[in-house]
Amino acid sequence: MSHPVEAQTRPRKYPFVHMRIADHSVLDSIEGRHVCRLCNRSRKFFCYSCHIPVEELEKLLPRLGLPLQIDIIKHKKEIDGKSTAVHAAVLAPEHVRIHTYPDIPDYRLDKDVVLIFPSAKSLTVPQLFERNVQLKIDDNYGLPKGHHMGTMLRRRVDEIEVLEDQPETTSKRSYTYGNLPVRRAVFIDSTWNQSRGIYADERVRGLRTVVLQNRLSQFWRHQRGSPRWYLATIEAIHQFVLEVHVNAWGLNSAYRGLDNLEITEGFHQLAAPLTREAPSEDVERESPYNGQYDNLLYFFANMYDLIHKYYDHNDLISYRRPI
Repeated sequence: MSHPVEAQTRPRKYPFVHMRIADHSVLDSIEGRHVCRLCNRSRKFFCYSCHIPVEELEKLLPRLGLPLQIDIIKHKKEIDGKSTAVHAAVLAPEHVRIHTYPDIPDYRLDKDVVLIFPSAKSLTVPQLFERNVQLKIDDNYGLPKGHHMGTMLRRRVDEIEVLEDQPETTSKRSYTYGNLPVRRAVFIDSTWNQSRGIYADERVRGLRTVVLQNRLSQFWRHQRGSPRWYLATIEAIHQFVLEVHVNAWGLNSAYRGLDNLEITEGFHQLAAPLTREAPSEDVERESPYNGQYDNLLYFFANMYDLIHKYYDHNDLISYRRPI
């Protein structure tokens, strides 16, 4: 590995500033590799096959509770050691499970389950909560006539807008962890071409699809042909539970963790009427969002810091992809 970069050619905003991510410097103190207690394979921080931390870290890592269940469908050709999906399973083991395609559940009879996947009929998270918003749909997203957005997406989904000709009717319903409009979300962990094949499977094809707000990815690993708004799996999970929480319980006005995440202005527009005054240290699970799920990015932020210790941000091709 090359020597650490001493100077940046252009200034950059540190994306995780003010987020409630636990101190991950303990990871830098772990020397060598360790044996997984289940499969006896050599691992660094966690076993990406068994989805558990190494014994030396078991009591040191943050653990999260999520507002709903997360299923991740991983394509069998995805390299386990390079996927960020396992981060969620290690940090929130009671709420995350990973399946390797084609060995997946049959979701056809499941209610209140959604698939995070862009399609022509995708809903937004605010629409799950019956907010009066819609996607801007212009010129079929730049696709040739006859092509379906869900199978040939080449441009980002435009921002959500509040309908101007009708007053927004945010639901007055009081939400708890037990009565959210969705109880399980399914994510596909694969390349775009692989995900289209999984989406065609009849066991998931009938699920309602949900599209996330645009957010620039901070993932350092380049995927050819993918723009900056293609999120790593762990980023997408964080974005989804963030949007669910804000729409259910609001956003703490004192929370500044979103300042440098580069989320589209549409998110902030929709969050504005849901922003609440609350104590700056209030992180109760049904309190306005104040970083309750930021530790999903615990391993991700640590690796981001390590990469940027040795490489100039502006030299990494992943951050020079088109927006």
